[in-house]
Amino acid sequence: MGLLLVTVLACATNTPVASLSTPRPTRTPLPTFTLTPIPPSPTPIPTETVTPIPTETPLVTDTPLPTNTPLPTDTPPPTNTAAPPPTPVPAPAAPPPTNTSIPVTATPVAVANSPVTAPTNTPEPGTPAGSYEAEDIEPEQNCYDVGVRGRVTEKGDDDGVEYVTIEVRGDDDPFKGPFFGKTNSRGDYNIYIGSLEDVGEMEFQAIVVGGGDVESEDKVEWETSDDCHDDDAIQVLEINWTRER
Repeated sequence: MGLLLVTVLACATNTPVASLSTPRPTRTPLPTFTLTPIPPSPTPIPTETVTPIPTETPLVTDTPLPTNTPLPTDTPPPTNTAAPPPTPVPAPAAPPPTNTSIPVTATPVAVANSPVTAPTNTPEPGTPAGSYEAEDIEPEQNCYDVGVRGRVTEKGDDDGVEYVTIEVRGDDDPFKGPFFGKTNSRGDYNIYIGSLEDVGEMEFQAIVVGGGDVESEDKVEWETSDDCHDDDAIQVLEINWTRER
């Protein structure tokens, strides 16, 4: 390229240039190279492919059994709440007299007589001999029962006389009787005639009956009333007798 440049400059100025004969240097012969063949590339050693060891498949774990759901416990029955006691209702006003119920004693009960046949006076045996007198008579008002009760004692003494038979008769059926009562060891007797509703107004009489050696000095007579609130009403008559031997 240096030679070319010089030539160009000379042409441009039109200046004669003396030619110089410069001796060319002797070229040194290039050394020859012996081509050494490149050894063939070594055959690649196949790489060992490492096969990964398969991982062990985990064993299937047993599925736990479901736990037993506890059965519902029985709900205890509700306790019975005691009901409040009823409000006491004031009792109605009692009638003026005290209603004393006549207890029925285990005495012979007369069989109702037919209205056609008059009852016979068949005294019960067992009345002790003696003369009996009605010494104390007390009428009572009773709105439920009609009857006779009392006591038989020795005269002048308070000792009761046992086995004395008292007879009561009514003046109309079905309460003509006779109804009987016998004294117990204390001398007490009770004769139940009927309810006030059934008996109503009726005349009665009571005597002591027995054998031939028994005499009733008194025959007690009275009339019952169907109005138990009347001051003079008689539903229950108490007759206390005394015996004189």
